[in-house]
Amino acid sequence: MSQKMNVLWVIQRSMVEMGLPKPVEAVSNSDITVQQMVTLLDRAGTDMVAGYPWTHLIKEFVFTTVEGQISYDLPDDWSYFINQTQWDRTNHWPLLGPKTAAEWQWLKGGILSSGPRIRYRVFGDKFEIFPANNSGESELAMEYVSANWLQDANLANTGRQLVQSDSDIILFDPWLVSAYLKLKYWESKGLDTTAYTKDFVGLWDTKIGKSAGAPILTTAPRARSMLIGINNIPDGSWNVGNGSAP
Repeated sequence: MSQKMNVLWVIQRSMVEMGLPKPVEAVSNSDITVQQMVTLLDRAGTDMVAGYPWTHLIKEFVFTTVEGQISYDLPDDWSYFINQTQWDRTNHWPLLGPKTAAEWQWLKGGILSSGPRIRYRVFGDKFEIFPANNSGESELAMEYVSANWLQDANLANTGRQLVQSDSDIILFDPWLVSAYLKLKYWESKGLDTTAYTKDFVGLWDTKIGKSAGAPILTTAPRARSMLIGINNIPDGSWNVGNGSAP
């Protein structure tokens, strides 16, 4: 991604491009237009977090289960999970889920054998598992998208979700954020947003298309087995026996 810029830079750049006076400060500025830009920037950043799983916002959530406990706190900056990344690393199998409310009540109230696999769901602000681990600890791991799209310029690795200072570093491409901010401002005034929409959508599509690369596509995809087979044995000369009957 391009060089990271701070809140003041993006607001100044956006306002000048729209023909508005360039402010010398933003967060503490009493001008109503500047205050609106700060508020719209909060909205823009939050929308962009929800709109795409940006690679630079992906984090890993790892915790160890406690005997008898089914509910665990989610990370403070949790926004949403990356699908199919939930694993039981201790037993080397994926978690089953997320389960719907109906499935969860069936699990808790039905007559069934729970089996060795862990089921999960997000309920409120908690990560819940079923059944409770009563046979020793398990390390569970998964990836999620952080809601922190800002970083404190003075405190290393201190993220935040809302603008607090002009010096807050924006973790998105600054030109993309500026394009969206201008669109939101123009929209709030009830003006024709055609040009700003085209500018933002074009940049958005470019950035998400190159954010994480792309796999090789095939017209005849085949599911790969997790078991030992030709897809996961490296090339080499392997001694598989002397040819004699056992």
